Amino acid sequence: MKTLMRCIAMLFMVLAAQHAAAANPVEFWGCKFNDGKDMEDLMSWVEDWNEVVDGLPDDGYNAWVMTPMFSSTMSAVDFLWVGAWPSYREMGAGFEDFFNGEEGAAAFEKWLEISSCEQHVLFSSTQVRENMGD
Repeated sequence: MKTLMRCIAMLFMVLAAQHAAAANPVEFWGCKFNDGKDMEDLMSWVEDWNEVVDGLPDDGYNAWVMTPMFSSTMSAVDFLWVGAWPSYREMGAGFEDFFNGEEGAAAFEKWLEISSCEQHVLFSSTQVRENMGD
């Protein structure tokens, strides 16, 4: 699982950093669905979560749901939740607004009903190449 996380992190750092040479925080949650829950439940939650996040003052958070296609430990996670901010300041403000707000806390409670995430890691990401579309 560590190898999978490292590979994904390296790939993501190259692809997802927002500004060349600026360090950006990127979080990874490695999750399994709770009994009776599946991707349909997660994506339904995402719709509600997007409404909550759209109402927050900080709009810099980007998120992805990733599902494993190949891994030496295919049963380690059902999905990864990956989130990135343009700066550490925006990350701090986003955490504050989401987790200390009534709607954000309620949304996170629903998240916990859907999934169990044994892994939560934060990486510092620096873009080293930007695709110029050639």
